[in-house]
Amino acid sequence: MKSWIGCIGVSAKPERRSSRFGRFCRGVVLATTAIAVSGALSERSLAAGDQTLIVAIEAEPSQLDPHISGSWNTFRIIFHMFEGLVAQDLTRDDLPQPPIVPALAEDWTISDDGLVYTFTLRKGVTFHDGTPWDAAAAVFNFDRMMNEESPHYNSIAGPKLRWVLGDVESYRAVDDYTFEITLKGRNSEFLRRLTQGGVGSVRMVSPAAVEKYGNDGLTNNPVGTGPFKFVERVFGEKVVLEDNETYWNEARRPKVGRIIFRGISEVATRELALQTGEVDIIATPSPDSVEYLEAQEFKIVKGPVSTAYVLWLNTREPYFQDPRVRQAVAMAIDREGMAQYLKRGLAIPAYGILNYGGPGYDPEFKDYPYDPEKAKQLLAEAGYPDGFETRMDWTLGGGGDVDTGAEAQWIQRNLAAIGINASIELFDNNTYWDMLAKGAREGTGMMSVSWGETGFFWLDVVASQASLPPKGFNVGYYDNPRIDELLTQAEEAVTDQEQSEKLREINQIISDDAAIFTYYTPIQVYAMQPNVDGLVMAPQHWQDFTTVSKD
Repeated sequence: MKSWIGCIGVSAKPERRSSRFGRFCRGVVLATTAIAVSGALSERSLAAGDQTLIVAIEAEPSQLDPHISGSWNTFRIIFHMFEGLVAQDLTRDDLPQPPIVPALAEDWTISDDGLVYTFTLRKGVTFHDGTPWDAAAAVFNFDRMMNEESPHYNSIAGPKLRWVLGDVESYRAVDDYTFEITLKGRNSEFLRRLTQGGVGSVRMVSPAAVEKYGNDGLTNNPVGTGPFKFVERVFGEKVVLEDNETYWNEARRPKVGRIIFRGISEVATRELALQTGEVDIIATPSPDSVEYLEAQEFKIVKGPVSTAYVLWLNTREPYFQDPRVRQAVAMAIDREGMAQYLKRGLAIPAYGILNYGGPGYDPEFKDYPYDPEKAKQLLAEAGYPDGFETRMDWTLGGGGDVDTGAEAQWIQRNLAAIGINASIELFDNNTYWDMLAKGAREGTGMMSVSWGETGFFWLDVVASQASLPPKGFNVGYYDNPRIDELLTQAEEAVTDQEQSEKLREINQIISDDAAIFTYYTPIQVYAMQPNVDGLVMAPQHWQDFTTVSKD
């Protein structure tokens, strides 16, 4: 991973604070969080005999139904229970974009016009409840996701998945093990869209489980084909999975018998849980703690990820209807300083809307340099020489996020320096996503969340006219029909070069309008007990824990 980190300019070691200050801070952390951790159930003592892996993630997961689930944080769990027709290979960390590999389809062909995808389904696979996987099960799942006339159609899944399945014209079972999808128009990244997760995902659920538990009940009784199967969920405490002993893919047979996912939103509490042995792995330790944990002989695994932290400006607010004001905000944010000092080198500044690991990404592109004096000048030209007041709605964080409140405060200080006084309101991750789906509320000038994919379909979700709330996550009501036209052209592109050209044109237009922009890309970090091995930090928002073992 060092070669990846070096290529994107990340410091191998964050700047060291004084050891006295570090000991003082850790003492405060231990004192203030011991009660929370001591109250947790000691899963390690209960599970030591059967190689249980306990993973602390950044937030309580949402729905465990893959068709309606939200957030990468939740998809980390769903990924291990459910599979799709194709997958991304997350056992490699040597590529900026994980390659597409067979999954429940062992092979496929694409027609010369790019419209018909014919999948040869894998034989001998069963769901965790014994239901056979075949073309009839594939049709059942696509009916649940797309067919409003189906008795099993999920009205939540349909709107969520239209960004992935919106180009599908029809689908059918050709025979017991051949499934065919016909598109309305060419989509050059259709296969990659089938592998995505976070805002719904095209993963196959057991038809028998839906029949038994209903659409609403599946989330508490998830049944897939994956390497781990569901055991139980205790809300606010844990989700427990165990090895699927009949799993079809020998290469991904789990190396532990059980995984327990615990949502621990407070980063200090996660770190203390690792130090006291309550958990085996923690996601996203604080940048201030990475060097200390490494010195204590905990393993640190890190690498780049296709995430960009996105800031929407609410174009319905009078101030932000003027592009000069929006450009002033972009110039006011010290992205370089945030990456170097706040994130301790475990981030790189982000510019433009195209993300690392996604198509069309240009590491040399910069939209607006840090220039507070120029920002003040633009505010004065727009008629706000003394600035104005606004509000920032922000999340406490989810998958891959740490101390997002500090990031809000950093931006708040930057804005104050040019005369914009912004208050901050913080919300838990699940509540915040519900708010994002409704669009920025009146009086809110800015909202932010981490996004970015290994494909570009997420731009449809956050920046197109088709995604204006409540139809999608164009949170700031950015309305430019040219973006929709170019996104369609990028989908229909025949070559990678043509696709990149269209995406870079989108990038320039959105940057000029300055209604949506990014400010940093994190380096993904996990910390592990010394006896845990095998975690591969592929450039994706979720990890494949089938590679992980314990001594």
